Amino acid sequence: MDKSFSPSDVEPRWRARWEELGVGIADAATDRPSFSIALPPPNITGALHMGHALQQSVQDILARHHRMRGYEVEWCPGTDHAAIATQNVIERQLAAEGLTKEELGREAFRARVDAWYEEYGGRIFEQMRRLGFSCDWSRARFTLDPAYVRAIRVVFKELYDEGLIYRGPRIVNWCPRCRSAISDEEVEWQEHTDSLVRIRYPVEGGGDITIATVRPETMLGDTGVAVSPGDPRYAGLVGRTVVLPLTGRRIPIFEDGAVEPEFGTGALKVTPAHDPTDYDIGQRHGLPMIGVIALDGTMDVPDLPRFHGLSVNRAREEVTAALRELGAVVGEEEYVHSVGHCDRCKGVLEPLISEQWWVTMRPLAEPAIAVVESDQVRFHPRRFANVYLDWMRNIRDWCISRQLWLGHAIPVSTCANGHRFAWIEHPSACPECGSTVLTDDPDVLDTWFSSALWPFAIFGWPDDTPDLRRFYPTDVLVTAREIIFLWVSRMVMTGLRFAGARPFSDVIINSTIMAGDGSRMSKSKGNVVDPLDMIERYGADAVRAWAGAVGTAGQDMRFDENRIASYRLFANKLWNATRLLVTRLGDGERIAEAPEVDPATLHPEDRWILARVAETVTACDAAIAAYRFHEVMERLYDLTWRGYCDWYVEMIKGRLGEDADPASRAAAVWTSVTVLDTLLRLLHPFMPFITEECAVRLPGAAPTLQRREWPAPPSWWREGANGAVAGVERVIELVGALRNARQQAGLPPGFRERQQVTLRTPDDALSTGDLRRLVQALVPVEVVDELSEGTEPVRLVAGGVEAALRTGGASVDRPQLEKQLRQAEGQVARFTAQLDNPRFLEGAASEVVERTRRLLAEAFAQRDTLRRLLDKG
Repeated sequence: MDKSFSPSDVEPRWRARWEELGVGIADAATDRPSFSIALPPPNITGALHMGHALQQSVQDILARHHRMRGYEVEWCPGTDHAAIATQNVIERQLAAEGLTKEELGREAFRARVDAWYEEYGGRIFEQMRRLGFSCDWSRARFTLDPAYVRAIRVVFKELYDEGLIYRGPRIVNWCPRCRSAISDEEVEWQEHTDSLVRIRYPVEGGGDITIATVRPETMLGDTGVAVSPGDPRYAGLVGRTVVLPLTGRRIPIFEDGAVEPEFGTGALKVTPAHDPTDYDIGQRHGLPMIGVIALDGTMDVPDLPRFHGLSVNRAREEVTAALRELGAVVGEEEYVHSVGHCDRCKGVLEPLISEQWWVTMRPLAEPAIAVVESDQVRFHPRRFANVYLDWMRNIRDWCISRQLWLGHAIPVSTCANGHRFAWIEHPSACPECGSTVLTDDPDVLDTWFSSALWPFAIFGWPDDTPDLRRFYPTDVLVTAREIIFLWVSRMVMTGLRFAGARPFSDVIINSTIMAGDGSRMSKSKGNVVDPLDMIERYGADAVRAWAGAVGTAGQDMRFDENRIASYRLFANKLWNATRLLVTRLGDGERIAEAPEVDPATLHPEDRWILARVAETVTACDAAIAAYRFHEVMERLYDLTWRGYCDWYVEMIKGRLGEDADPASRAAAVWTSVTVLDTLLRLLHPFMPFITEECAVRLPGAAPTLQRREWPAPPSWWREGANGAVAGVERVIELVGALRNARQQAGLPPGFRERQQVTLRTPDDALSTGDLRRLVQALVPVEVVDELSEGTEPVRLVAGGVEAALRTGGASVDRPQLEKQLRQAEGQVARFTAQLDNPRFLEGAASEVVERTRRLLAEAFAQRDTLRRLLDKG
């Protein structure tokens, strides 16, 4: 083995090996139980970012773990056509060439898009392979594949024929830059500081009413003034009429519960055509909808030439100036508020009335609410179920049309006789009258409409395919909290409605990675971290281990590169431990054999590490089942680094020599190799490259760990091991205290001359011989029955063992012993309180309770020994 682990050498070799072995390719015909995941499809033209690295690592951990558990795993990858994002890219290219898409024409534009997809499409798959993801690349899907297009049309036609899809004018979020409607869930809210203008509206018959607005330009479209029901300030004005300044239009004053009496003046100008709240108010009161802003974002008021054709921002200034001239402005103040922006082009959105295609959501939402309420679909962390349910219970109709050139065409045509109909295959004639003069709808579908079908369409729906029968419903969805509404909810609705079952049983909301200062990562801020850079610097395993450690907390996590670096060091530690065994027990490249031994021949340290491993496997199984991968990584990191490498391997080095007792050596060989093999299998889903490279050097190595079973230690690894565990834990605590005493005495860490020490134990948890052997293996001391004449020894107590260490220097004084006694008494009190608490005894895992009892016994022993030492002094 090389002296150090080199990810750049190891990773390409194992990627090729997995591909050669067909790792990840699922067999729908096998009789093994299935486990399936539908990869959330990234944009086909996208590049890997830290969110992908984290989210997809969590999925690969699940996939690799379940293969080792005997499941037929289908992790189906795919990409999304990303209509708005791709169209924006192409339009920017055209603008740089002095062209527009209209000048280019639809056919040439589509050819340009296809060339873009050809050049950049799928590059993200290659980047995913860099992280060792074991997707079923043979089943990769694209949302513009012909079969996928057909599935979308089948869904659309069925909803249309049932009357659940309709076309009509309603208020939408309109992007003047993209010239398209944008769904509520795609609005990016940004803080703006604007002027809150107070405008006096004269009341017909005398008096006036003052409103406050940050959008004075929209007052040209006002059709009412609303006040809160029962507001005493306006009791005498309700039912009267306002004469709207600048237009002379007469509009009513009325009461509505949507008005917040504490905002502004408590009187609300109502512009139904340009504000969602005002739209709802207008619907309730039958107000006319007067649009004053055109689709290009300019003012559309030909009867008011002073404002007609102005940009919205310029019109805001002009309308305010005109109102000042009339003496209608009674106050202005700075006001901070949130303004909706297009999440793609970042332009300011304009709420306006537009003829669009809509889905009636309530009939689809009810079953989707029920499956979450009944825990047929579970969220992790659980609090996100309430986020989902709150939105679903207040769901609005969904605007599914977009005014783009790229995307899934809305499959609707209208004939010369006015008959409108939906279709699956493009028609040649009207099915109602036979007219061959047909006009196709010019719009395309919202990308999220096509994405909503992902979990079942990727497996061949609407056809009854073997893949669909085998792998749908899928088991787990790993996604981000910001698309619970956009995607998760809609997959649940369509899966229930069209595929007849919920699309997944568990939804893991992965953590959101923030910049180091807690802000969002963005290219404009220059704080984006490229995962490929992290792979080059630390290796894919380190990035994956980091993802496992932070990915399932379900909250914002600040990016810390040092944490990734720590997992590179962890990989080195694992490599060095493997290399030590391969060097001592093998030919320098691999170990040929490690024959099983009689458990009766095992030493206490062997029983200790086996018990620790068995306990860890149980805890990891529970944490994986609960999708708490951070707990798994914490336990495996601690057991591997501290338990195995730092303690166990150091304890047994002397037993691995050729001159060691044969039975002792055989026990150490079998235990060390068996535990390493178990650790490698446990770590494999998180860190596949280094675990494969180490495991292939052990006896009986498989072609890949993906063909090994997930560890299930036999019961005897823990049964009857309590004494050995307690004894070795006592040694570890004692060794730490002896090392500390040597350091306090001024002995450098590398000072190997052995000092004399006497040891006195309160019980027989370890034999005197085992205690002496282990302490001498871990600390450069000589355990003796009596110290030779010399300076006063350092006296200490640790793990219930009383020790006197001859350092040739200063001794630990009485204040030090008194401090240790206070600590021991505190431990006694704390552990006693825990064990006296019925809730702890009933709710904690049995191994935790047992460990607490053991710690209490050790604390008692420590306390009693310290008291005896102080009484002597």
